[in-house]
Amino acid sequence: MKQNIVSDIKRGSLPAFKEFFDDYYIMLCVFAARYLKDDEQCKDVAQEALAGYWERREDFDDIYKVKGYLYTVTRNSCLNILRHAKVSQDYQKNYEDELESESAFEDHVIEQETYLLVQNAVDKLPPQMRRIIRYSLEGLNNPQIAKEMGIGEGTVKSLKQTAYRKLKDQLKEYFYLLLFL
Repeated sequence: MKQNIVSDIKRGSLPAFKEFFDDYYIMLCVFAARYLKDDEQCKDVAQEALAGYWERREDFDDIYKVKGYLYTVTRNSCLNILRHAKVSQDYQKNYEDELESESAFEDHVIEQETYLLVQNAVDKLPPQMRRIIRYSLEGLNNPQIAKEMGIGEGTVKSLKQTAYRKLKDQLKEYFYLLLFL
């Protein structure tokens, strides 16, 4: 995502907003899924949060305020849905306090932001390394990856080491954030 995307969106650039939307829609859906069990509701909440940002785009000057707005709106929308649902009193009593806690909220935001950082770094890898890292993140071991890609295990190991080195270089400024996860 380019650095001046917030100012482009503020000026009404639909292509910039589409790029931003594409980056944040899935993350907001995943974030909403921590609160809601219905995928369609999660999608609606994410779309509404992003639409709200578009409507209020002139109010934002930096990406951090936009992110804070999106996560807060998404969280509050989810909590409103939970409050209005016909859910048993026991469920509300046991889980609402946890869902509303600031600590849990911050942890979820950090997790989503870290996911975006790692995904963007993986996307910058050469295609073969990118596939190996994605297979590895899915839980496949080197022999399984080699079989899936039709290459030798030694090649997988070598490419994986190089990919991890590149990821480490790309993500070094986020070391302390990643350390907490």
